[in-house]
Amino acid sequence: MRTVALMICAGILSAAFCQDGGESREMATPALPFYDWGACPYETCAYRQWAAHRSVTVYDTWKPERRPIGHLAVGDQVTGITGAVVTFKPGLIRMDRDLPDQDLRRGDTVLTYAFRGEGFSAVWFKSKYHSLFDISFAKWPDGTGCGGAHCAATYMDLGRKSWLAEVKLTSGRTGWVEMDLAQMPISLF
Repeated sequence: MRTVALMICAGILSAAFCQDGGESREMATPALPFYDWGACPYETCAYRQWAAHRSVTVYDTWKPERRPIGHLAVGDQVTGITGAVVTFKPGLIRMDRDLPDQDLRRGDTVLTYAFRGEGFSAVWFKSKYHSLFDISFAKWPDGTGCGGAHCAATYMDLGRKSWLAEVKLTSGRTGWVEMDLAQMPISLF
């Protein structure tokens, strides 16, 4: 029994801390807008009981032609059901030096999609989509982010993304809210 538990833990830990612990698949550059269904884009993010930290509109759908069906006030409680990060324009990382272990060379570009937390993101490069890839080697456009010898790339553009979450209201009705990616993880709405 201990061996089985240890093997399970080893598998979980290796998936969590390896360069690419998620799914990787060959594909053309994802078409835009790109929908990452079920994504919860920051560390410790989970669809569960949430409280509104700001006033927010509740919509009937996640689709662009959505209509308002209600409003939440600060402190209102909801249950997060699922969500999607929609990428309208991927972020762009340019490699400043080689990272041979990741098959990245100086001058290569990495397109970023949904942020996963703790330096991980969904990315596309060299005709492959990686659902979980460590990009902690990239500096932000303002030069912050990583430091020292670990830095190997620079974000040239953060892209444009939106996070929509399906929530269940206290009335039992469900709807969709636009989450504030700029305030994560401090503000859930």
